[in-house]
Amino acid sequence: MPIRIKEQSPWQSQILVIKALLKRELVTRFGKYKLGAIWILLEPLLTVIFLGAILGPFLGRTRGAMPYAFFLLCGFIQLKLCTNCISSSLNAISANQGLLVYKKVQAIDPFIARYIYQILTHTFAFITFCAIAYWVGIEISLDHLLDVIACLMITWIIGSGLGLHLGIMAKKYTELEKVVAYMLRPLLWISCVLHSLNKVPTEYAKYLLYNPLVHTIEHMRMALFPGYLVEGVNLYYPTACALCVSAYGLTTYRNNRHFLTQR
Repeated sequence: MPIRIKEQSPWQSQILVIKALLKRELVTRFGKYKLGAIWILLEPLLTVIFLGAILGPFLGRTRGAMPYAFFLLCGFIQLKLCTNCISSSLNAISANQGLLVYKKVQAIDPFIARYIYQILTHTFAFITFCAIAYWVGIEISLDHLLDVIACLMITWIIGSGLGLHLGIMAKKYTELEKVVAYMLRPLLWISCVLHSLNKVPTEYAKYLLYNPLVHTIEHMRMALFPGYLVEGVNLYYPTACALCVSAYGLTTYRNNRHFLTQR
């Protein structure tokens, strides 16, 4: 009697491929370090300590009795979630070019694996820091938990959509990797990571509101600390931006998917 081998659907095959790529990503990122996955927490923590110590005395305390360290953390984690999705996309194809010879590995799979890695690690870091803050006595509100989740997801989709487009373009124009790195640097200053939107003069604040990250970062702060209030931010605008850039990224992929598998 012949043995029947269960055939896998294209979706099942893609899920298995993405799982394998995600595992490979985790090993590549942390396998060479003695502290391993602890760096997920150390990187944002050291950055917040450094920025808080240097800039805290100059920028002063935020409104609503929100600790400046946690103020920085909300902004920095969301900024890194977006920019890391973009920067990790730039070499997603070149780093996995040898795997694309297999029919079951699609050109979009390395991108998806890296985006999943980013949302998992940044969410884990954020939850850990929230738990630590609650343990040391910082009053964090969970009444608007869905808003917090929405802020993270919108930021992630924006970074993933832009990353998919730029990653494909970087395959065509390798110099783009260096250009994008410089283009991302001003985001630290124009995304309200280091300062509140309330401290920006009104005539300039209206221009910062064109940046969707300002909305997600400030909205998350308001969701976690009800005493912290900022006017002019909402989730409708960044949601629209997320849908547009994700559609743009997917369109770019669809038009170039055959080119990406070429050696």
